[in-house]
Amino acid sequence: MYNHLKSRFLPFVFLLTLGLGLLSQQANALNIEPLALVLKPSGGGANQTFRVTNDSSEPIAVQFSITTRQQQGDKEIRHPADNQFSIYPQQTIIPSNTTQKIRVKWLGSPTMASEQAYRLISEQVHVSLKKEQQSGVNMLMTMISSLYVRPAKTKSSLIVKNIQQQGRSLSVTLNNSGTRHQLIKSAVLTLTNNNKTLTLNEKNLKGLVGNNVLAGATRRFNIPLPKGFANGQWQGSLSSIK
Repeated sequence: MYNHLKSRFLPFVFLLTLGLGLLSQQANALNIEPLALVLKPSGGGANQTFRVTNDSSEPIAVQFSITTRQQQGDKEIRHPADNQFSIYPQQTIIPSNTTQKIRVKWLGSPTMASEQAYRLISEQVHVSLKKEQQSGVNMLMTMISSLYVRPAKTKSSLIVKNIQQQGRSLSVTLNNSGTRHQLIKSAVLTLTNNNKTLTLNEKNLKGLVGNNVLAGATRRFNIPLPKGFANGQWQGSLSSIK
């Protein structure tokens, strides 16, 4: 009886594994380059292209949209912004092992004082057109990339607003008072308290390095509590930011 059940069960396992494998291949088929696109508010730079690659052996359908992007504490707030941009094509079917260019054009104000941040959302969809199946669109994969509209002469300016111990972590609040976002790839954080100074490099800044602070935004990060830190009035400054 066991062998009988086993013989009936194995084909089901094979089909399930095969189905999951095909779905995994399709889900990993979509690649976007570059992951950060910068447009100018006017002139030729208001038009840019990004590339969408289908690495799978099957054609895939993709649709594109754009949202605003605001950082409020630990949250990212988004609202539809398609009316500020032109995307061509907005929907497309990409053949297997093919790369297609997608053009984005800024339609908003030609003048601005500060960089504006957006999200470019690329959604791989499955469109069912077979008569025996219910027609519809199912989302398979979503890729979210960065889009900036940047005027000339913008610059980031990160300021340490607050330092506070929270258990075994150190809470560091940063404000970007500049006019351009700052992606913190590496940095040095200097903490001072009366005559005591602690200098933290990249390896001591896990939880902070690799994050992005948009222009005008305030964000809080938790890093490992450094040795020698004690409660008190600490001041902080960032340097060697890349």
